[in-house]
Amino acid sequence: MTREARRELIVAAAAEVFASAGYDAAGMREVAAAAGISTPVLYDHFPAKAQLYAALLESEVDDLLAGWAELPLSDDPEVLLRSRVSAIFAWIETHERGWRMIFAEPPSDPAVAATHRAGQDRATANLTALFRGIPSLDLTARIPRELADEVLADASKSALNAVATWWWRHREVPRDEVVALTVDLLWRGLATLTKGER
Repeated sequence: MTREARRELIVAAAAEVFASAGYDAAGMREVAAAAGISTPVLYDHFPAKAQLYAALLESEVDDLLAGWAELPLSDDPEVLLRSRVSAIFAWIETHERGWRMIFAEPPSDPAVAATHRAGQDRATANLTALFRGIPSLDLTARIPRELADEVLADASKSALNAVATWWWRHREVPRDEVVALTVDLLWRGLATLTKGER
């Protein structure tokens, strides 16, 4: 097995251990056992639990954002928003662990918290780019457009996370309906800005 393949095996095993025990309770011995390797081999790849968790978190963020890059562009802001919301919820539906890692409160370990913030910043940057693609916003706030794009992206991300949290308690609601509800929530507020109406 190549070093890279073994590293991927370790990260996959760690995902199961962290999901089951949580970051603070999970131990490196348990991760090594789940990966079918010795603890020294695990430490050869990841000298500390924080580094292992950070690698897993980065992998989840990469996976989430990879789907966004493949989405088609559109001149219609509503189409752009709907396609991104749909992609996000499609990913959440099959990556509950990843969603919880990215959007839940980070562990108290400072190194992990820094990686968590970096992942959040990457998600915000991608949503900010969506707002930058809208030619003009009829804002009443007198702040620079680049700051407005960022705060709207952060607010939208928070709304998406809130709806996702609700959805995990109401799994009987089909994903398409959750997407439609989220777009209703976001778009009906944003429509007045993009159409120049107050």
